[in-house]
Amino acid sequence: MNASSYTGGSSPPASSVEVREQLVEALRLDLVGPWAGHRLETEQLPNYTRYVRPSNWYLTGFLVPPDIKVSEEAKADASDDLDETPANAGTAEESSDDGRPARRGYFPSSMGLSFLIDGGTNELAATVRWGDYAPASIDGNLVWRRTPREERTVVRIPETGEPEDWPIPDSNGLALRTVARTVQPGTMGKNDEGSRSVSIFLLNRRKQDSKEPVEEDRLYAFQPEIEVRSERPLPSKPIGRSAKSNDWDEDVAELHYADTPEYATGHGVSADWGSVDGACHLVRTAWIGQASVEVTSTSSVTGVELSMQALGSLQSGADAKSALMPLVGLYRQWIEAERNRAANLQGRHKETAEELLRLAQIAASRIERGIDVLASDADVLDAFRVANRSIAHALERRLEIADPAWRAFQLAFILLNLPGIADPTDSHRKTVDLLFFPTGGGKTEAYLGLAAITMVLRRLRHSGSLGHAAGGVSVVMRYTLRLLTLDQLARASGLVCALELEREKNPGRYGVWPFEIGLWVGTAATPNRMGAKGDRRQGTARSKVNQFKSDPARNPSPIPLEECPWCGERFEPDSFTLEPDSDRPSNLSVVCTNFDCDFTGDRALPIVAVDEPLYRRLPAFLVATVDKFASLPWTGESGTLLGGADRYDANGFYGACNPDRGTKLEIPLSPPDLIIQD
Repeated sequence: MNASSYTGGSSPPASSVEVREQLVEALRLDLVGPWAGHRLETEQLPNYTRYVRPSNWYLTGFLVPPDIKVSEEAKADASDDLDETPANAGTAEESSDDGRPARRGYFPSSMGLSFLIDGGTNELAATVRWGDYAPASIDGNLVWRRTPREERTVVRIPETGEPEDWPIPDSNGLALRTVARTVQPGTMGKNDEGSRSVSIFLLNRRKQDSKEPVEEDRLYAFQPEIEVRSERPLPSKPIGRSAKSNDWDEDVAELHYADTPEYATGHGVSADWGSVDGACHLVRTAWIGQASVEVTSTSSVTGVELSMQALGSLQSGADAKSALMPLVGLYRQWIEAERNRAANLQGRHKETAEELLRLAQIAASRIERGIDVLASDADVLDAFRVANRSIAHALERRLEIADPAWRAFQLAFILLNLPGIADPTDSHRKTVDLLFFPTGGGKTEAYLGLAAITMVLRRLRHSGSLGHAAGGVSVVMRYTLRLLTLDQLARASGLVCALELEREKNPGRYGVWPFEIGLWVGTAATPNRMGAKGDRRQGTARSKVNQFKSDPARNPSPIPLEECPWCGERFEPDSFTLEPDSDRPSNLSVVCTNFDCDFTGDRALPIVAVDEPLYRRLPAFLVATVDKFASLPWTGESGTLLGGADRYDANGFYGACNPDRGTKLEIPLSPPDLIIQD
């Protein structure tokens, strides 16, 4: 049975913890293979051809003899598997294939771990486990049969720094190597006389018997594991580093994890350990490292207005100050409490804590200034109100959340950045602020709230021209390559839908040009070109729409959204229309087929998902991937995404690549105001 087909048992999981455990087990089986005591420890991998071997089934977790001669069959197989180039491969931006390794990598021949022992430890009990695979015929079927192996030995700790080898009995060439070094006095922060750092490695020294290498996987050691037990407790490793090092991130990590013990470090592999009542007697290697992460929750605050609807209805700057200023006071109280704790620290930890608290004071002052900006600038206050109403409307519509409210850190993040958004000359305009919170904690809504303020404020600052001079890309949300998720994309689109409904209520104030979101994410997700009748190119908007309309069950949606971001209705073939006609379209219109949705019939969703109209419409919110930015020097029309368009008409905006189109703007469009990297 192939481990990748393991489903975790027949009975359904009873809790989220069991679901997680089964997912981890399935991942470990798929990548590394079974382990001692697992029901698949004597598995039989199907050997469909003479070239299918265990090293093809498992991506990692095996040791190869360093001087093994790879057979021609293996070389051919590696080339067939990993050297293929898709026939339709183009540039990195055009291809939907992310590429494959050019050659099979060099596999390790050893792995190990290091740990500390005290001066009273002279020997350790070591257990080595691994699996050997060998070809076999079972009921006429060719398989690779796994034989679980386990050997125990006692390892004496060498007195000198010279390595010492310990052959593993009945292993056909596996050996342990130990290296011990004396710990410099004072390193462990206590009486560490005689303490040593020990490294134990497992080496694969198996030899080929024949001159013609065949079935070399028989010499590999699969799923190897080293487990070391000590009668005396093992000391934890100090987190400290060289006093000459000046890395701020390491300083912060030392402080944050000062109370978290670490007992071993892996070499070519991860390390794990077990402790009872604070004492560790066992360390082991682990091909897939694991760590328990505590649930993180936000603190409740009192006296601060967090309701989005209430903040969206603020009547004046004084009301804003009254509703929000207690947040600054509570934050400063927390800072002072932490300052008292920092007073008990010593050395570098104390210096790091004091610097963190200094930065926290700066953040508190920035939040306070953000509230002052709300109180003193009517346009900023209006943008803040619209943003709150829009986020609330989107959450109510999509997730059916009644009276949505901010978490304190979300509101603090928005206020922290407000001065830099409102004033281009602000000293923190170029500051990069990091939202650090676990998945599901609310990071997306926090930066979407700031994005909404930014987009609305751009309109208000150019209200005299009814929004045309305020057009162009205001917010860029940049993803690493194509690692964007449909959920985040849907939430960003939902916000823009809410903003567009707000604009329609008062186009005289918020502009006649619609709020739109643009998807600039490469042909793997969105079309580059509209296409035309007789155009045989694959991947155009016309071809994708026609394919989806002809067979929606077998063909994906033409855009990387499968349902309406406003109401959640699944897109149907009638959701997509090529305008003005399907022969030579210039735009792709997307509507919802749910007649109760606000974006159905003649009101299209404010989504631009094809590059050609995107360069013309310059949506206020641009979702982009890094590989698309690489295409900027090669696509002239894309330059207007970064500002500079100086003409417009009913279809969009134009720059230097279209000098004869449109009416002259009073001033060229401004560059983006806010860049978000997710």
